Formats: sequence, C-alpha cells, structure tokens
Amino acid sequence: MKTFYIIRHADKEKGDFYNPVLRHQDQPISAKGQQDARKLYSFLADKSVGAIYISAYQRTRQTIEYTTQQLGLVPVVDDRLNEIASGLIDGLDKQEVIERFPEVWKAFQERKYDFRFPEGETGEEARARIMNFLAEKQSQHNSDSIVMVTHEGLMRTLMCALVGLPVYKRWNFHVDFCGIMEIAFQPDYNEWKVMRFNQVCP
Repeated sequence: MKTFYIIRHADKEKGDFYNPVLRHQDQPISAKGQQDARKLYSFLADKSVGAIYISAYQRTRQTIEYTTQQLGLVPVVDDRLNEIASGLIDGLDKQEVIERFPEVWKAFQERKYDFRFPEGETGEEARARIMNFLAEKQSQHNSDSIVMVTHEGLMRTLMCALVGLPVYKRWNFHVDFCGIMEIAFQPDYNEWKVMRFNQVCP
C-alpha cells in the first residue's frame, strides 16, 4: 500500500510574526522545536521517502530541514498544505473574538455546523483542498512513501474526512507538535486507511 506520513510542524516561537502574504502568523520554530524536529529523521530514515511536501509557512520547512538534508531531498512548497485560513480571527484572543465576531464564536462553541472565518475559509473548503492534494499525489507517485509537513487544523480536518465525520467535529482531535499521522491507500477499495495518528518520536 502507498503510504503518506503527515506531520505537524515543531514547537514554534511566541510573539508577533504576522505574514501579510499568508495573512497568518508565520512563527519560526523554537529551540525546543529544533531539537524535536531532528528526531523525525530517525523515524523516517528507513521509510523509502520519495518526496517531501511542505506548506508555505517557514516552520514547516524548518521542521523537516534536517531530515531533507540527511535524505538528500528538496522539499516542495504546496499552498494546499497551508493552515486553515482564519482571516480576521488570526491573532485575536478569546474575548476579542467574542466581541467582534459573536456569530463565529457561537458556531465554534456549538460545533454543529460548518462556518466561514471572516475573510477566511470554511472547514469544507479546507477539506476539499487537502483531499485534492492527496488524490493528485496518490496518482503521481508510485510505491515511494510521501512526507507532508503541515498544520494541526488541516490535519484534524483531514482526519474527519478520512473517518467520515463532518468537518465541524475537527476540534475533537488533538495533534502534538511533530505529531505523525500515517495513512495508506487501499487500491482495492479506492480509499485511505488510517494507520496511526499523533505519534510523537521519543
């Protein structure tokens, strides 16, 4: 079975690193993140990795940098791996969201329907792009394993898609920094099987 390893980026620095192009915070990984990121190589070293894809955020590139150097691979940036676009919510604290976007806070609290972040995405839009990415790479690559370095929100949305849950249930999942999700494509059934979720290298 064709195997994809989806990894959340490493621990990130605190502070304001807003990127106007991404319209999101674009923090670099922290010193702890750098230490944890190096451990990923020991997990991936024997996996016959044929390609590595990362989001446009610097923390995904930094997370997999040591592994790419050891494997002799160049990571490919794909915007479909970007975090769910939270639009005007990004950078706001809880009280600010409640005051400025009460309808968004209500939808987040109820978790009974999908909604759009103001000037951002819906959960369904994020689900569509990550599933589009998977379908494309599944057809492009043969037997080699593929690594994707992305973000917690998108990984939780992907999990919902794979196990048949509505996207507004994504907050019921948690992914640690450098948490690994492994999925394998089953050609006989034309669908993906979840092999592991949120494994962290010791």
